[in-house]
Amino acid sequence: MDHYPSQLFMDIARCDEYSSEAKIEYLTTLLNSLDVLIYVSDLETYELLFVNDYGQKTWGKPQVKQCFEYLQAGQHQPCSFCTNKLLLDAEGKPKGVHVWEFQNTVNQRWYQCRDQAIHWIDGRYVRLEIAVDITVNKELEQKLRDAKQKAETLARIDPLTNAYNRRAFFENVPRALEGALRKVTPFCLVMVDIDHFKQLNDVYGHNRGDEALTSLIEIMKINARASDLLYRFGGDEFVMVLLDCTDEQAAELIHRIRVGLTASPIRSGSTNILLTCSFGVSQARPDSTIESLMHEADEALYAGKSEGRDRVKLYRNLKNVRLEDTL
Repeated sequence: MDHYPSQLFMDIARCDEYSSEAKIEYLTTLLNSLDVLIYVSDLETYELLFVNDYGQKTWGKPQVKQCFEYLQAGQHQPCSFCTNKLLLDAEGKPKGVHVWEFQNTVNQRWYQCRDQAIHWIDGRYVRLEIAVDITVNKELEQKLRDAKQKAETLARIDPLTNAYNRRAFFENVPRALEGALRKVTPFCLVMVDIDHFKQLNDVYGHNRGDEALTSLIEIMKINARASDLLYRFGGDEFVMVLLDCTDEQAAELIHRIRVGLTASPIRSGSTNILLTCSFGVSQARPDSTIESLMHEADEALYAGKSEGRDRVKLYRNLKNVRLEDTL
């Protein structure tokens, strides 16, 4: 549409050579020939002076005198976004073309508008607007934004379990820990590992292994609070981030998860496969970092594994950390 404004304004300028009646006929023919909305209105009174055939097909024949009543739904005063004041400079001379976009309130379609003050056939300055329907472009832009948002979301989600992944963990959890340290509220990190997962895969196949992973995350979700965050780090390793939660409260939550695992064995033919997990829990202290919490929870996890697996170990108990030293 870029050729419309400059060429159109040049064509309008030519009509100064004609008589008044010839000017009207020339402009009517010229403006009706374009497959875009074109209308003309008075800069001061908003009087609607002309609407081309394309506009009348959409908005109907003008039954009102002012442009805002005709073009907008339920509008009884000048539009807040009206560009009239932008079309003339301080000396009252045309400033050139003003380009903008808006969604019409009558048909909900998007338009790119090009407005300019021009001399009308009677000599006064008027507003000439050329509005091209760009709804298809806008819909495409929205689809692209949605696709980008979906891709960004999927990049942070484990596709098998729909839990957050390692990337999401390192993007979100450091801020959560900073908030807990600032507010001095309890914060726990729990490392979770499925016991004998490799053996399960080797004996029953990877489909049963995948089922074990999805079953575990579902049971964790069922028993977790709305504020708890669950992450799959890879393989059979999961991390739980428990906000406003002490390690003793975390142990209670883990107990519920273990009960859920016992009640929900995985079936492979006629065999029930009972899942067990090892859990390592670390509660934040004033000087904790994400790295230190992960190291401590991992140390507690492997202490439980070394004792035979299917254990819940609190780092605080392993290292005799005083309760009053935690958040």
